[in-house]
Amino acid sequence: MARPIKETPILFGEDARRFEARMQEKRRISQEERARINVHYEAGMAMLERGLRRKHATKV
Repeated sequence: MARPIKETPILFGEDARRFEARMQEKRRISQEERARINVHYEAGMAMLERGLRRKHATKV
């Protein structure tokens, strides 16, 4: 049986400022990393598409 998820703590003070500053930073990734991510994304979308086609094919 799964364990319940704990509440996310609220950040105050310096922790909140650091978190906000970090969220505003743009992460730079290399073209190679972007290509690797895109390969995984396309594979996931292909699996989703196959699942949807299979689901619709069984409804007919």
